Amino acid sequence: MILGEVVGRVWSEREVDGLGGARMVVVREPGSGAQRVAVDLLDAGTGTTVLVATDEAAAAVTGRSCVDAAVVALVAGWDGS
Repeated sequence: MILGEVVGRVWSEREVDGLGGARMVVVREPGSGAQRVAVDLLDAGTGTTVLVATDEAAAAVTGRSCVDAAVVALVAGWDGS
């Protein structure tokens, strides 16, 4: 799982059948600054800290085999030490 901040939203012009209307967001990882697109199951807003499930866990929680990242929790706080 990855802790990150939602930095924006993604709109698609066309998508594979398995994504069928899924809301997608861009999540930036703290420290490295790496970004990834994740299916947003919780309607997270820009600036929200979230927990992202990846790989098989993301596919399982969304029920969509084509998904490899999914927002699964809104984080109220964390200890970065």
